[in-house]
Amino acid sequence: MKIRYAFICLVVLIFLVTGCGVVRTSPFGETSLIFIPTSQEVALGRQLAKEIEKREKLCKDPVINEYVASIGKKIAAVCGRRDITYKYKVIESDELNAFALPGGWIYVYTGLLKALKNEAQLAFVLAHETGHVVGRHAIRRLQLIYGINFLLSLTLGGKNLGPAEKEVIKVLYSLVVNGYTRKEELEADAMGAYYTGKAGWNPVASVETIKILDSLMKFKPSGVTELFMDHPTNQKRIVNLNRWISNFPREWLKNPFYEDRYKDNVLRRLKIENSKHRKRDNSSRSKSFEKFSRAS
Repeated sequence: MKIRYAFICLVVLIFLVTGCGVVRTSPFGETSLIFIPTSQEVALGRQLAKEIEKREKLCKDPVINEYVASIGKKIAAVCGRRDITYKYKVIESDELNAFALPGGWIYVYTGLLKALKNEAQLAFVLAHETGHVVGRHAIRRLQLIYGINFLLSLTLGGKNLGPAEKEVIKVLYSLVVNGYTRKEELEADAMGAYYTGKAGWNPVASVETIKILDSLMKFKPSGVTELFMDHPTNQKRIVNLNRWISNFPREWLKNPFYEDRYKDNVLRRLKIENSKHRKRDNSSRSKSFEKFSRAS
């Protein structure tokens, strides 16, 4: 009996020290069994962040970077997960996307920033991605794919990764960039809208954001096609969000959207930057033409 009691105490102690065990994975009371310690989750995220930042061009505009980070900081303050440090960064690309890595690295593309209309919509995008981190969606998927012992055996942080580490990082990249399951995306939407409202923005911005993305989609699935899709359609996401918003505190619907602030800190600056790129491109073309003319 004493041996059994001692074993149980040891298991509980390990869970407490490493951050493993049954953890809360949403603001609505859901919990999940997580065996990967926070330290290993952060190590995985850090390694993938290094790989991403080698291949992607990060935004160099300090105003946009600080603005996005400040909004992310407000979302992180209300998300309830305190065992990691969140990092919100901007990737310079026309892609309409945002994604989150385990351990708190969150990226949004300038292409998506250009499509948004106000600060509350940006807050929802960052809150949605924060929801994936709080929900440990990537870590839960990796646990199922590889098993706990294999993930715990990985050696990360060194100069050179082994074959096993490279494979896991590759799979993890595919998971976070290409999106999650229907259930996980709907969960992240609900959490995103909740965090948006709790942090002081109007949660209706979540529905607006999905409508914007839907209007920009080139391919819209039919009812038959939808049956074979891994991800929820935008219409299902909107229905899901409206259902959740109807249960949020009514005063949140009076929260602002901050359209002018978003224009000043993001849209105008991206427009100026695009104008600079066009001038540089035109200048390069002119020089190339002059060289070609002289050669002729």
